[in-house]
Amino acid sequence: MMIHRYFRDRRLSVGVLGMLALTSGLVLTGCHGLLDTTNPMFISEHDVANATGADGLRITAVTSWIYDVGSTAYDVALFTDELSFDTYSGNSMNPDWMLDLRDGVGYEAYYAQRQADPHLQHLAQDVSNTALAIPSMRQYGDPATKNEYLAQLFTIRGHAILQMAEDLCPGFPINDIDAVKRPILSQPYTTDSALHYAITQFDSALAHGHDSIQFVNSARVLRGRALLDLGDYDAAAAAVSAVPDDFIYATPSPQGFSNYFYGLMYYNDWSYTGYPVGDRDGRNGLAFVSENDTIRIKPFYKQQRITDTSVAEYGTNAYGQEEPYRVASGTEARLIEAEVAYQHDDPSWFVILNTLRKHGGLDTLIAMPTTDTGKVNLIYHERAFWLYLTAHRLGDLRRLIRHYQRNAEDVFPTGDYPILGKRYQTATAIPFVQKTEQLYNPNITSGCTTR
Repeated sequence: MMIHRYFRDRRLSVGVLGMLALTSGLVLTGCHGLLDTTNPMFISEHDVANATGADGLRITAVTSWIYDVGSTAYDVALFTDELSFDTYSGNSMNPDWMLDLRDGVGYEAYYAQRQADPHLQHLAQDVSNTALAIPSMRQYGDPATKNEYLAQLFTIRGHAILQMAEDLCPGFPINDIDAVKRPILSQPYTTDSALHYAITQFDSALAHGHDSIQFVNSARVLRGRALLDLGDYDAAAAAVSAVPDDFIYATPSPQGFSNYFYGLMYYNDWSYTGYPVGDRDGRNGLAFVSENDTIRIKPFYKQQRITDTSVAEYGTNAYGQEEPYRVASGTEARLIEAEVAYQHDDPSWFVILNTLRKHGGLDTLIAMPTTDTGKVNLIYHERAFWLYLTAHRLGDLRRLIRHYQRNAEDVFPTGDYPILGKRYQTATAIPFVQKTEQLYNPNITSGCTTR
């Protein structure tokens, strides 16, 4: 059984059902008689009504998020041109294959049969975990660390919502939990409404962060990313202006956890085959292998492809198996500023790109493109290489459609698909599974409003 698929399937019950399970353990402790328990593994409201309990809820939220960001990055990489799919076991309903194929209809149908929604539910788990942890930290957190940890939790919460906005087709829910641990079933969210919601979380992180440089700067970068998605360019540049060039916010390494669980590349293990680095996928894909970028992509030969032994398959050393996931960075801050400068016809955008390359040990770009199309292509090429495998690519491709009026079939992989004579399909976002979400939330009365 595939590693990634195994852990995805283990977590399919997450979401509102998971929220109800979390809250029921706390609510039932007020009952007596047959419901009394002496099970030492049972956690009551009283057990967590202290600083240690509040920090335990925080650690739960952080640990879950560490896993989820890696899984999310995998889905984004496969759906776009960052990774490709190279195995076929005779199972025509392989959901990884459907992601790579951009087959949103098949993907949704596959998970509807299993009453599951993995991409949304991973992110929904982060929202529900932080909904439990934030009020507990407010009430019981150690005064010495309370504000710092609240900034961390709001950053995680905002990041999950931002990722939903960038990855999912509009119409998805963002369910929540109220102050007394009752589920709040949301109305459908559009891309823009979810982005605005994410920004409020980053505002809260900034309000609590004070002197916590890592969480303040991570919230600044993520806030700038959301504003860029909204096309609010000046606000995006202002949001990241104070972020240092050398800043990096990466997922922490949870104590007691095997690197197998949180390393982004567990599904791209050196001995693991089937998910090579994309190279000009579907005509429009970038040359992540052919450009031989040994600093940002770090491609290495693995074997000949299973589906076509005449084609070499490459892995990537962009992430090591024990390396944390990069959530926000000064590099991304400068890339945001470069795109905003381009919007103002300010040639400093080209200087910013070359400065990043110089500091990163890359050759500088010789000539600025003369056309708007060429300039945007270069900006997004540099974003793709600097932010490779960090779950930014799908948001970037959708932004090319939303704000630069690009045709979807000129942006996403398209044309003939290299397995079984298929063709790429037309989805431009990962679908949420309507039938699954309707099991928990009657407000979700229709599927994707657009693909």
